[in-house]
Amino acid sequence: MLGWWALLCALALLQSPGRVVADTKHDLTENPLGLLARSLTMWSETLPLGQLQNQAYGYLFPQGAFFAAADLLSGGHAPMALVQSAWWALTLCLAFTGFLRLAEAAGIGGAHPAPRILAAALYALSPRMLTTLAAISSEAWPVALAPWIALPLLRVVGAARPVGRAAAARAVGLSALALLGTGAVNAVGTAAACVPAGLILLAPALFGPARRRAWAMLGGWLAACAAVSLWWLGPLLLLGRYSPPFTDYIESSGVTTRWLNLAETLRGTTSWAPFVSVERVGGNALVAEPILILATTAVAAAGLAGLASASMPRRRLWWAMALLGLVAMSAWTTPFGPLADPARELLDGPAAALRNLHKLDPVLRIPLLLGLAHLAGRLPWTTATWLRPERHRRAAAAMLLTLAATGATAPAWSGRLAPGQPFAEVPGHWAAAADWLAAHAAGSRTLVEPAMPFADQRWGFTRDEPLQPLARTPWAVRDAVPLTPPEAIRGLDGVRDALTAGGSATLAATLRAQGVGHVLVRHDGRASTRSGDLRALERTLAASPGIEPVADFAGAEGPAGVAGAGRPGRGAATGGIVIWAVADPGADLLSPRIVDADQVPLVSGGPEALPRLDEVDGDAPVRILAGDGAGTITDTPARRGRNYGEVVGAVTGILAPGEDTGVANLVPDYPVAGIPLTVTGVGGGAVRASSSADQPYNFGGAQPQHSVSALVDGDPRTWWEPARGTGQAEWVELALPAGAAPASVELTAARVPVRVQVRAGGASTSTALTPGEPTRVQLPGGAGPAGAPVVRITATGAPLGFALAEARVRDAAGADITPVRMPVVPDSSERARRWVLGQEIDETVLRRAITLPGERTLRVDSAACRAGLDDSWTRVDGEPAACGAELELAAGMHRVSSAARWVALTDAGFHAPAAAAQGVRPAPPGTELAAAGGARILWRPVSVNAGSRARVGGVVLDPITVNGWQQGWVVPAGVSGTLELDFAPQAAWRGWILGGGALAAALALVAAGLARRVPGPGNPPAAGAGLAAGPPPAATAALGAISATLLAGWPGLALTAAIGAAAAALTRYSPRRPTPAGLGAASAALLAVVGVAAAHRPWPAEGYLAGTWWLQLAALAALALVGVAQCLPRARRAGSSTSA
Repeated sequence: MLGWWALLCALALLQSPGRVVADTKHDLTENPLGLLARSLTMWSETLPLGQLQNQAYGYLFPQGAFFAAADLLSGGHAPMALVQSAWWALTLCLAFTGFLRLAEAAGIGGAHPAPRILAAALYALSPRMLTTLAAISSEAWPVALAPWIALPLLRVVGAARPVGRAAAARAVGLSALALLGTGAVNAVGTAAACVPAGLILLAPALFGPARRRAWAMLGGWLAACAAVSLWWLGPLLLLGRYSPPFTDYIESSGVTTRWLNLAETLRGTTSWAPFVSVERVGGNALVAEPILILATTAVAAAGLAGLASASMPRRRLWWAMALLGLVAMSAWTTPFGPLADPARELLDGPAAALRNLHKLDPVLRIPLLLGLAHLAGRLPWTTATWLRPERHRRAAAAMLLTLAATGATAPAWSGRLAPGQPFAEVPGHWAAAADWLAAHAAGSRTLVEPAMPFADQRWGFTRDEPLQPLARTPWAVRDAVPLTPPEAIRGLDGVRDALTAGGSATLAATLRAQGVGHVLVRHDGRASTRSGDLRALERTLAASPGIEPVADFAGAEGPAGVAGAGRPGRGAATGGIVIWAVADPGADLLSPRIVDADQVPLVSGGPEALPRLDEVDGDAPVRILAGDGAGTITDTPARRGRNYGEVVGAVTGILAPGEDTGVANLVPDYPVAGIPLTVTGVGGGAVRASSSADQPYNFGGAQPQHSVSALVDGDPRTWWEPARGTGQAEWVELALPAGAAPASVELTAARVPVRVQVRAGGASTSTALTPGEPTRVQLPGGAGPAGAPVVRITATGAPLGFALAEARVRDAAGADITPVRMPVVPDSSERARRWVLGQEIDETVLRRAITLPGERTLRVDSAACRAGLDDSWTRVDGEPAACGAELELAAGMHRVSSAARWVALTDAGFHAPAAAAQGVRPAPPGTELAAAGGARILWRPVSVNAGSRARVGGVVLDPITVNGWQQGWVVPAGVSGTLELDFAPQAAWRGWILGGGALAAALALVAAGLARRVPGPGNPPAAGAGLAAGPPPAATAALGAISATLLAGWPGLALTAAIGAAAAALTRYSPRRPTPAGLGAASAALLAVVGVAAAHRPWPAEGYLAGTWWLQLAALAALALVGVAQCLPRARRAGSSTSA
């Protein structure tokens, strides 16, 4: 055993030796003790904008404790790359040993240990482990512990004679102890690791001879599992109650189930991450390299053949487990899964926490590899037979199986498990910056810029921000981790846009209103389209009054940085850090403030509009964002689709009601409660396209300015272009209402010359277009289907850079009958006196329709006017609107267009309250508040949360949201007393962790005592002995039929029934009856064919085959053959025991 452990340890050390990789959480290698200390607090003021610590308690044991112990024992000098490798080695050794012992307890593998060792190695190095071990080992860890949870229970269930209560209690205690060891970094992964153990107990409870005893043991086991899990179940329930719905804004079930077809699931490539990212090098190789596809399929085929064998102990139990695991992961896929659509809606709704179904992989992998061990046990493994394979034909099969196992584990022994871009250490400029902030920024928040989805530096990829484990003061960043409320994320988007829009007189006030006192500008980020514009950011900061650089930390790049990162100077030139100050040193921007409620204006808009409103108002007054009764109306939020995985180029243009957002998530964009959406109004027909560059998943980022709206906006400066890299003949079509009589279309190309085909009424014609030159084309046909004319323009071939600036449809009289698209701002308030419209998300030309509740005299203002420019671009109802002009407008709808970044139309009698006139004053905790004649609003610039509580004189205040995302409370008139702030569930959080931890420790001591005093049932058991051998043939057949239906609908059921009927007919009428061994061989051969086909066109090749309907049915047929083998009558010899 020591030799195998040494080999696994060597494999762990082989992965990026001497370098740290982004595994699970950056804090584990940078500051594990700080991570454990913070995990006892539910709410963190330090993390971005103030937020709950999502499952941070899970790191307390064992993963966080492992890294913290290494840090403590080394006095803080442990080489964390080595500690990381040691953690991986421990994970591999536990997985290997646990499966080996499980196979021994199951009596599988024969007399020679080689088959069990081979299967154990394949489990420890299964695709699931290879994909997650070095990238997110918190998911690999429960997989490693799953056999240990099942092992003591299997020994009791499979004992040769009934065991006593003490032995059963011993088994339950040891299983619960193994569950305790899985930790709780990921609750679903921990629960999934329990499923095989639960099924081992459920089988005798349902089908065994001693069902009452089996049910009692199952109940005791469930109670023990709950008891050792209370320390994290309680905090998990609290998170579920108080956490924002962040699962709405991460990967959708459409992504997580996209590749869970039978071919991929059987061979173990169940995680979706390697299909969408090359970061997980080994996992990506498993899904993309044909040789690895063939090898992993061969392993799965051998497992099916073994499960079909009549001599496999408790084969129906293992087969039922395999089917349940397969159904749990693959029943929700297209094209045949009857529950695919409703299941995906469920997984994106109430069951969102369960959508990563790949975490159930051990439920399938354990029985499948036990089947392989059984098959291998029938092959020769002695040196003598291998040296003379010509005399021992089965030796060749053993060699092939070993070769397949070697290929299936190749990413491990070729050193490809670690994610890309490892690093030796975090450069010193990050620690130096954190120390400086601790000394100078205690009362404010530091904003890290430029924004990026995950921290990706030129010196290495950390995934988490390098500042995260080092920071001792509050900080914030706009990334792809949505743990703050959606409104807060939109607020960060607005600030990010303002930081790259050019110098602003109000930018400093805007940042201070967000609690931001410093901006940390990193110069070591990897340049990509996924991060913000660094140069534009620096230009904006330098040109904005009240913002200045105050600290500069050199990086490790270039001549100025070679002496060691972290020293002052040359931060920008050496890939270091420059810190800009927004507030005076020592300014307290995070303490509570109070203002009279009647001084706070109501604004209809999203938090992203606050920087724009600050520019218009010339300051940053406190506001309440509400739809009803607002005096100021903005065009935010708007109906868009969002790529949640990006922070730059993430959103579409403004969409019409019912238009496809292009987003797989049920929630297409971060919502804003209580504010109606600006949507694109459509008239005179519709505009559709094969694709559009504003799609959320457009290669290189969405480009909202190039949506289909740009094609019909009448402005040659804007254009529609298709999505990049689609590889098809792109088209756009104009669908006119019934009765329209189009005679011609006027087309203007953009960017490059192109030849297009114009089709209408079943006829077509071709013409060449020159950029910037309108070309009129007479339509070759009449009305389209059902009398609704459709004009389609298609690029012939696939010209690079194809784009159309304008398409205008005219009738025979020359009248313009082109469909109209115009964003319409909601008519949300009868009290509206001001309209502030903007294009923080670039549209080239802003176009909006607004509705006035009555006659208004509106004064024109814009960003161009504030810059001292003659704004000749702003028009209202098509007429020029000069700076300062007062327009007499009637009630109803009016159209506004401008090339300026924002436009404001303000009623001549409307005056927004200035920040200085609002009377805002500080009110830190402990302040004695006197009674007032009117209501007041108390608030802090931290994220809203239902757990945040404020009391004045013992009176609990009602919460209110301030500035769109900040935590506030209403102080009623007449209330006075001492102000107290707390986080209500904190005591329960800590109580669950400490109390549950004490209970778990006590149960662990009891289990350890039972293990010492009570002998175990022995190992291995007699074949077929125990409480139950598994489901009877009838139940197995029913389970197979149900599984086939769930996996492939009626076609799957029909195929399975046909195979079963054929086997029954052959059994009854043919002298050559089908045998389990023959069916197993046929199943393996059929699955091998599936593997060959899948390897021919693996992901991401065009025409990806593994998900095709015919391979799905072929794989199902392979499964059906094994299912039939389970139900065949077994030939018996005198004296033999049954085994099912």
